Amino acid sequence: MESRVIQDITALLPCGILVLDARSRILTANAFVYDLMGYTADELPGKGIDVLLSVASRIYFQTHIFPLVTLHGSASALYATIQTQQRQPVPVLLNAVRREHEGQQVIYISFIPVHQRRLYEKEILDAKKAAEDALLRNDELLTLQQQLEQHQTEQDRQLSQLQQRNNELEQFSKVITHDLQEPLRKINVFAGLLANEQPGALTSMGYSALAGISKASNRLRMLVSDLQLYFTLTSQRSDIESVDLQIIMQELIAQYTTTGVTFNLTSLPVVMGNRESLTSLFRHLLDNAVKFRKMDDNLTVVRISGTVVGHNSFRTNPDKYRYVDYARITISDNGIGFDNHQREEIFRILKKLHPHTPGMGLGLAVSKKIAEWHNGQISAESAVGKGTKITVLLPIA
Repeated sequence: MESRVIQDITALLPCGILVLDARSRILTANAFVYDLMGYTADELPGKGIDVLLSVASRIYFQTHIFPLVTLHGSASALYATIQTQQRQPVPVLLNAVRREHEGQQVIYISFIPVHQRRLYEKEILDAKKAAEDALLRNDELLTLQQQLEQHQTEQDRQLSQLQQRNNELEQFSKVITHDLQEPLRKINVFAGLLANEQPGALTSMGYSALAGISKASNRLRMLVSDLQLYFTLTSQRSDIESVDLQIIMQELIAQYTTTGVTFNLTSLPVVMGNRESLTSLFRHLLDNAVKFRKMDDNLTVVRISGTVVGHNSFRTNPDKYRYVDYARITISDNGIGFDNHQREEIFRILKKLHPHTPGMGLGLAVSKKIAEWHNGQISAESAVGKGTKITVLLPIA
């Protein structure tokens, strides 16, 4: 009765059940096998298992599955391909176990078709690849983190050096302010005392030498003052506000109006910056336009104009662009001009194109530093005997 019940249950199972003898011949099979393989109940018993296997699976059964079951008594989760009576392949996953039944060795095999095997394998491979990618990304993150730490270390080192340099500049500023200015003041005082002596106290050569000392000391004082401005400009904590360039330029023009020089001023925009520094910038530019005019009967005309343009705010980063509004101020004259190949050199500190030209060679260097301190730019174009045009770019208000 119990055997009958088991047979009835076996017939209902959604998997194939095969019973083989010790020579791998089929003793019996359940209904699932017959339905799947297309055989009748009397066609399989007595035949070898090979009738149900593909060529490759026959070899696999003889060299792997059967030895495992014979030696170890079981084999599990093995993949094979069986074939129907019409020779259609059916991929299956099977388990096998060896038992003794009525005095003889019997092999019981159960299997289930896995038609979606390749899909399952793909899902497993995809999951494996996703895990590997995640691990790789994690490695990349660790590498980036290490690079960031190195960058931060290098940045900290550079900031430390910059702070040290700023401290040195502050010390230099103090030296210029006191240690150099004080001796020059004393030279001027002593020169003044000698100049006020009784007539005849000095020879004509003495008075000439005294005048030379006074002139040289005044020139050196101006040089020291300009150097102090140049080296302390970037460390100044100046207030930033809206600055009307029209008002600044009108005030400067009033100071430089002289015989033989005409200023032509058009409307100028409002910019963001420090009023005192911007006044110094344009004072130097107007001073140069007047200073380097042609000394003949021609009238010197200084034209000042302004407009708003879009300009890339990135100056040093390659392939970085962010266009914002800038004020473009041009100051052009019809003065003596210079060789346009020297348009970069004129902005260098203490650079004079000709040693006998007036000035210290600091005006344009200071102007450049003020423009860059405002996140702006300055450039020049010129031709010998045809005048000069200076262009200044400043952030718009």
